[in-house]
Amino acid sequence: MSDAGGNSGTNGRADGDTDGSAGSEAGLSTLSTQGLGLAGVVGFSLTLPVTRYAVPAFGPELVGPGRALLAALIAVLLLVVLRRPVFPPRRSLVSVVVVAIGSVVGFPLLTAHALKSVSASHAAVMIAFLPAATAVMATARAREKPTLVFWAWCGAGTALIAGYLALGADSQFGAGDVELILAVLLCALGYAEGGVLSREAPGWLVTCWSLIIGFPAVLAIVLVTGLPSEASLTWRTVGAFLYLAVGSSLIAFFCWYRALAAGGVAKVGQIQLLQPILTMLFASLLLDEPLNGVMLLVGLGVGGTVLMAQRTRVPAAPAPAAAGATAGSDDSVASRRTP
Repeated sequence: MSDAGGNSGTNGRADGDTDGSAGSEAGLSTLSTQGLGLAGVVGFSLTLPVTRYAVPAFGPELVGPGRALLAALIAVLLLVVLRRPVFPPRRSLVSVVVVAIGSVVGFPLLTAHALKSVSASHAAVMIAFLPAATAVMATARAREKPTLVFWAWCGAGTALIAGYLALGADSQFGAGDVELILAVLLCALGYAEGGVLSREAPGWLVTCWSLIIGFPAVLAIVLVTGLPSEASLTWRTVGAFLYLAVGSSLIAFFCWYRALAAGGVAKVGQIQLLQPILTMLFASLLLDEPLNGVMLLVGLGVGGTVLMAQRTRVPAAPAPAAAGATAGSDDSVASRRTP
């Protein structure tokens, strides 16, 4: 994993800020990194079907970004119990805000609104472009430089899955598709920024910070829109909301950002090519949406492109000198609240 090796100095400097946790992320084996990435993708794959299931009961604003309210409270409790800083250091604040806009507010809100008018399987058409968008963002923001071979496999996987899904979806382009495109762009930006930040702090810490920073915006959205007048609360809809708050917003991101930091944003991001297929499988199981046998063959083809993309070498981004230069600043002191 060239990205981890290229940033070993950065992670070493970050150890003082995070009690060595950030450095351990870079030391993950390739298999562990891919396993964590896959675990995150499985968690994300459940998001669209579960969101569509919960929207009629709670409304898109509460199910979308509103789920971050509960997740943020859990994040605060976790940080307090573990005696970690509740707020990020000042030098990381802008990056955390970007992550919050993309992953905490933008993507959940836009996808929840889109799922009012499109099926979870249809939404997977746009989600198929998320790995490619993440790779582009990684090149621009994380300063990674994937090889031409990597881009070839990235393009092949994206074309394969998007082409298949597009043929199976209705051809009408509506407001829901616009919302999904914007959601993909914001999410890719959040992933890239979160992956960069996770080189200096543990992925779970980045996730908690983004939820806490995004809390005021999410609360404002929920208060302005209000709750549905006739919420149909059942144990299933409540369970769906709890999964979105804990599974999608916390646990899946813990795994995902740790994998991005260890294996590289562009490279690990290609594992998400599997998400649309998994989403359609879960939509069939949970929502009785139609499932055809060709999907299995497409899934095997996509799995092959993911495997080949994982075998390519992505040159590491230069270690950010600014992080090391400020390791002794007051921000770093504030972040070292563990004994």
